[in-house]
Amino acid sequence: MRLDVAFTPAEVRGAIGKRVVVVIDVLRATTTIVHALVNGARNVLPVAGVDEAVRKADELGRGDVLLCGERDAVKISGFQLGNSPLEFTAERVADKTLVMTTTNGTAAILAASGASAIYVGALVNASAVANRVADSGSDALLLCAGREGEFALEDAICAGRIARRIELRVGALTGNDGLRAAMVMATRAPTSRVLSRTSAGRRIVEIGNGEDIAFCAHEDLYDVVPVLDEQRIRL
Repeated sequence: MRLDVAFTPAEVRGAIGKRVVVVIDVLRATTTIVHALVNGARNVLPVAGVDEAVRKADELGRGDVLLCGERDAVKISGFQLGNSPLEFTAERVADKTLVMTTTNGTAAILAASGASAIYVGALVNASAVANRVADSGSDALLLCAGREGEFALEDAICAGRIARRIELRVGALTGNDGLRAAMVMATRAPTSRVLSRTSAGRRIVEIGNGEDIAFCAHEDLYDVVPVLDEQRIRL
C-alpha cells in the first residue's frame, strides 16, 4: 500500500488523484467536526469564505442551521459558534446543519476535491481513521491543513500517528519523504504540553481557549470516521 503525507494543501494542489484522502487539522477544525457529529449534528458543510457561509445558511433556512467558523482563531462576528470543540455541545448542535468556514481546516477539505473518498481525521479518532484507510486497500494521502500555508507540527504528528497505526494493520508502507518524516515525528507523544508550544497552540492560549488543547490532544476518544459526501460531512 502506498501512503503519502502532505504537510500543506499547496503540496498537492491539482494532484490529489483518485486516492483516499484524510484531512487533518488537529487545532482545531477536524477535531471540532468529529466532536460535533458525535454530539448529534446532522452534518457539516465546509465552505471557503464568510460570504459563502452566510449565503448557504440563507439558502438552507436559518431554523436548523448554525453558522460556525473563525479567522485567526477568533469566532467570526455574527456567527453562532467559532471553532472551539468545547462549544459544540449536544445541546447546541444536535439535529443541526453546521455551515463552517475556518482559516485552514475547511480550506484543506475543499482542496481534497476529486479524491475517491475524503475522511476527516484528528487525534481524537486516529485509530478509527487508520482502520478505515487500511480496510479500503487503496492508496491514500494524509493531508495536513497546516497553518496559513505553512507547516504545523500538531498536524504532522497526527499524520504520523495515523500512519503508524495503518502500518501495523497492513505491513510495510511505501510513500513519500513526508510519510517518513511524519512517522519519525510521531514517536513524540502529542501531549497538551507539546501542542500548546506550537504556533497554533500558542495562539489558542493567547485568546483564552487553552482548555481546547487538552481536548484536541486526546487520542482515540471516538471510534467514528466523518466522511465528505456530496459536499456534506456526515458520520
